[in-house]
Amino acid sequence: MSQPNEGQDRLDYQETADITEVHAAIAREHAEPSADVTPIPTWLSIVCAAALCWAGIYVGIFHGGFNPKVYNEYESNPTAFFPLPGGATSGPGGPAVELTALQLGEKVYKEVCQACHQPTGLGQAGQFPALAGSEWVDGSEYNEKRLVAIVLKGLKGPVTVKGGAFNGAMPPQENALKPNKLAAVLTYVRQAWGNKGGEITEAQIVAAKKEFADRSDQWTIEEIQKIPLDAKLEGAGAPAAAPATQAKTEPKSGDTTKPPAPASGSFDLAASIQRGATLYPTSCGTCHMPNGMGLPPVNPPLVGSELVTGDARRTIAIPLKGINGPLKVGATVFPGPMIPPALMFPAVINDDAKLADVLNYVRNTWGNKADAITPEQVKKVRAEFADRPAPWTEAELLNFPPAK
Repeated sequence: MSQPNEGQDRLDYQETADITEVHAAIAREHAEPSADVTPIPTWLSIVCAAALCWAGIYVGIFHGGFNPKVYNEYESNPTAFFPLPGGATSGPGGPAVELTALQLGEKVYKEVCQACHQPTGLGQAGQFPALAGSEWVDGSEYNEKRLVAIVLKGLKGPVTVKGGAFNGAMPPQENALKPNKLAAVLTYVRQAWGNKGGEITEAQIVAAKKEFADRSDQWTIEEIQKIPLDAKLEGAGAPAAAPATQAKTEPKSGDTTKPPAPASGSFDLAASIQRGATLYPTSCGTCHMPNGMGLPPVNPPLVGSELVTGDARRTIAIPLKGINGPLKVGATVFPGPMIPPALMFPAVINDDAKLADVLNYVRNTWGNKADAITPEQVKKVRAEFADRPAPWTEAELLNFPPAK
């Protein structure tokens, strides 16, 4: 049988059919790529440019000072590009926020110092020395120049604080924090946890940085003690011995030395708040976070909540019985339920004095301000609702029953 010799299947030079099929497959292949450059489509170029612009703006707004350990919403926010009138800064949610020196100091302390010295300022035995009641912060070994020198350049080797021996290394903070933050955090630690020290000013920090500029190594305690106790920093500005004016006129977040007036003339609210600060991290703080901001949308905040700072009787009743069902705090609805605190932290909830202390702490910290709760009030409310078997609902809390 003869092979076709016309059309696409024709045989050339007496080729067999299988060779012809190979040639046909080759003929169907695309042309070899050329060396010409094919431009990116215009629409793709626009998308890429927009993405780069958005990324640059996002990093510029939320850079956190480019510190891998710090995010400060009061400094990293849209006002970097869109300043508010009057130079105010914008806090979470948009409203203007004015930070006092003590508020800024508390914030810096939580971000930088708290990991070692603890929220209570009591440190960790054998590892990190206490700041609360420390002779180096507010006692026999204190001098503003010594304290600023330690924080600027750091400290190494053995040191004795409140009778305890420590042998570690404190890192220098000179390059990690700006002078205003250093002044604020030093003022905070000198006025928190019962310390009664005065203000450290930004001018003092600047003067100390200039005076110790040539020093590159951390101090030893022997070197610090060579700084005379009556030594003064040049350019100190306002007298360092005078307490911060803000602390006198208005209680600030975390400033437990100037609490609001107690409900009972004989009840020491300041001491109660200080005790509550040691109880909060291992009780309420596990859900509501160390800063009291909660964990949306799971755990509601305690900061600025009417359920916290409102009627003391209702505030006491909540941890005693818990909350079931959805609860709206601010603009956020939290589905709940609240895990019964009596099951999670019986040592605190079942003790009238401890429950009063932790409630006084949350009612007078992070800018909250409320009257004192006494152990007698807790005992009375506990007895009042002793027969109640169920947690509270939002409707019941909003229409809390009057006292019998």
